[in-house]
Amino acid sequence: MKKIPYGKSSYKEIRENKMYYVDKTKYIEILETMPDYQFFIRPRRFGKSLFISMLEAYYDQKEAANFEKLFGDLYIGQNPTVTKNNYLVLRISFARVDTSQGEQGLIKGFDNLVISSINDFFVKYADVFGKTVIAKENSNAIQAITELEMKLKQKNEKLALLIDEYDNYANEIMLSDKELYYKLAEQGGYVKTFYKAVKDMTVTVISRIFMTGVSPIFLDDLTSGPNMFSNLTNEKSLNSMLGFTEAEVTELVGYYGLGKYVDHSKLTADMQYLYNGYKFSERVTETIYNTDMVLYLTDNIIRNEEYPRNMIDENVKTDYSKIRKLAINFANTEELNEIAARNLEVGPLILPERIKLENLYNPANKDIYYKALMYYLGMLTIKRADENKLVLGIPNYTTQTLYWDYIIQHLELGRISDDEEITEAMKQFRREGVTDKLKELYQKVRQDILSKEDLKWYNELTSKVIFLMIARRDGIYTIKSEHEVVNGYIDVYLKATTHLAQFAEYNYVVEFKHVKESELKTKLKREKALKKAKEEALEQLERYMEDYKIGEDSGGKEIKKVVVTTLGKNDVEMAVFE
Repeated sequence: MKKIPYGKSSYKEIRENKMYYVDKTKYIEILETMPDYQFFIRPRRFGKSLFISMLEAYYDQKEAANFEKLFGDLYIGQNPTVTKNNYLVLRISFARVDTSQGEQGLIKGFDNLVISSINDFFVKYADVFGKTVIAKENSNAIQAITELEMKLKQKNEKLALLIDEYDNYANEIMLSDKELYYKLAEQGGYVKTFYKAVKDMTVTVISRIFMTGVSPIFLDDLTSGPNMFSNLTNEKSLNSMLGFTEAEVTELVGYYGLGKYVDHSKLTADMQYLYNGYKFSERVTETIYNTDMVLYLTDNIIRNEEYPRNMIDENVKTDYSKIRKLAINFANTEELNEIAARNLEVGPLILPERIKLENLYNPANKDIYYKALMYYLGMLTIKRADENKLVLGIPNYTTQTLYWDYIIQHLELGRISDDEEITEAMKQFRREGVTDKLKELYQKVRQDILSKEDLKWYNELTSKVIFLMIARRDGIYTIKSEHEVVNGYIDVYLKATTHLAQFAEYNYVVEFKHVKESELKTKLKREKALKKAKEEALEQLERYMEDYKIGEDSGGKEIKKVVVTTLGKNDVEMAVFE
């Protein structure tokens, strides 16, 4: 069996060690039909660095003798283009630029990284340039790239430039030091001047450029420095260039025979629900899986012959948490709650072709721009076209949990209740079908986070968000918010997660109702309002339970009905029904 290349971004290492590789080489042929200076965005953990490494191996003159070994059995090996092994290749990754040392420290780190990359280039092509070294202490990035141009001209050589994580450092300072960000990107700014030098080289020595990142903001703020780039992010033909298609995941699961270790149908359903759902063009129907998430799960099942304890890779959560902070900084908290708790669709809207940082700080139009930013970062994806506009939504369960984690932090659930208290309350609920401790905890959280001002806008959504926070922290249930059935949408469907099913006796469908303070002025009014709310909720749940899909999706668990009724700020009723 081939080894899973989880966490690997070196194409040569994967191919030379005969690791499993999903063939994406046909996209070289497609890219070569497009403009030569290319800019391409995908969310974190989609295989951007590996793809750039593959381009490096394909175009590099030094790899001509290894072409058959690296590409022979792949699409491009059997259909090579005239550009194979045709260039000297310079690869620069800006992932390691330190942003913690202020302006001079950042510029120094930028300089050192560019100079090191160019010196590595000269070492690799020593047979062309002889012994050439650029001293870091006597040079900077702009001087180094200019010297590279001169050397290439002298030798009459052409360059393919590959730039990875072009915006990594910019995304970090965008929020923490906006003044420094603009200093780097504005006219005469250091990074803008660097890209102006790169642009000038396209006239003389650079034949091809492929640049990647997670957001278009920095590129758009840098123009007219690098305005030679064609943004190919939303090209129909490149929708599945990164990430895995359904067919590619099916082939992977089959190759490793994962059905020997876990239930095959549950596995494929779980992978689709957790990792699939990304779409980068409204003109395609196929959705894409996140590469890292699929490889993480596959690797764990192969090694341990069972599901991992956590179905979501902690590395993905860490990476996306950083990105989430960038997007959420500009968002409306109430709308984020709506998106997260109701799985709300966003739009219809026209995705802006350009996003500048100032757009996100401008109250007049920031709403559209931050939604576009969340799309590029992978926090939202294209759901469908609506005439000339797009409707966006959360791509999958993994991404939805990132919204919930944000809400948990925002409402400071950790300050109000510790994990042990949450586990005890949910354990009683999961195993015994009893809500005593859960109701007590729910009331405690509710009273602590709500003010009198909050009660003016309090509704069922608020009740639901609190419930979701508690269930999310417990971690045993997969939470399906606004779960669609034939007769409507269930507020919350709690389904025991496949590999943790032994810790729950029951699944639950939950409906939320809220009675306003004005309806609680007398005991009689209170009783009538509570009775009416419960009856309406139970009637809805009974209707939802008629959908056969709920039973099929239950994993054999008994499904109980829960009605959560909040009364003003001070009271909550939580009733369980068979």
